[in-house]
Amino acid sequence: MLALMIIVHGIGQHSGCYDGWAERFALQHIGVLSFDLRGHGRSPGIRGHASINVIKDDLRAIIENMQKRFPDIPIVLFGHSMGGHIVLSHAIDKNAGVQGIIASSPWLKLVRPPPLLLVKLAKWASHIAPWLTVRTGIRADQLSQGGVGTKSTKTDPLLHKKISIKLFSDLWTNSRIILRNKYPLNVPFLLMHGTADPLVSFKAGKSFANKNRKIVTFKKWRNMRHDLLNDTGKEMVFRYMMKWLFKHVIRKWNRSELS
Repeated sequence: MLALMIIVHGIGQHSGCYDGWAERFALQHIGVLSFDLRGHGRSPGIRGHASINVIKDDLRAIIENMQKRFPDIPIVLFGHSMGGHIVLSHAIDKNAGVQGIIASSPWLKLVRPPPLLLVKLAKWASHIAPWLTVRTGIRADQLSQGGVGTKSTKTDPLLHKKISIKLFSDLWTNSRIILRNKYPLNVPFLLMHGTADPLVSFKAGKSFANKNRKIVTFKKWRNMRHDLLNDTGKEMVFRYMMKWLFKHVIRKWNRSELS
């Protein structure tokens, strides 16, 4: 095994959504570990409900466990959408504990954010009834062109379209903090985003990358939508990810092991 990739899925998804990609990575000798976030998949809890801090604590525990089990293998975090937000947020902590991070369409700013009054109401309500959920309203055609490769709640019962006001408020607040500052990142970071993403702001992702350009590789995918792993250009995305992994993580790890 050349590297171990830990996958953090997006809102409403579950670990099984990445089975196909896990198989492809395995053929390239990249091990994959995926798990269901709280309130998702087969994990317990109200659907779509968790707090960012608890999710990050869970991720940190998983990373520490993998470090003990595979001390001689570089670890890479991959996160999509909300998962991209989580791995990015983890990266700006003082000790990420991994050798590479990939964020796909990270949720840093919504293309069509709700009115500020509703955001303030949600933040207030999150202290009183954090478990209350609302529908995300995400459509298949927003994820990929023609909704190709996108599963639905009708065909996959583990999927859902809910988010709690607590989780939304956490993401909103944390995103503003992330975009406001520049960080001394010390882990190779690949940030990918489709220019035609109708859900999450391409410009916000590019802005974060520009502020941290010494360590962040920013890859824009022209005319691709939110779900890069299922859109029409997914083959190119896979090849680019593998090339980046070998150059910035695997080769660097091997050189450090030999020295």
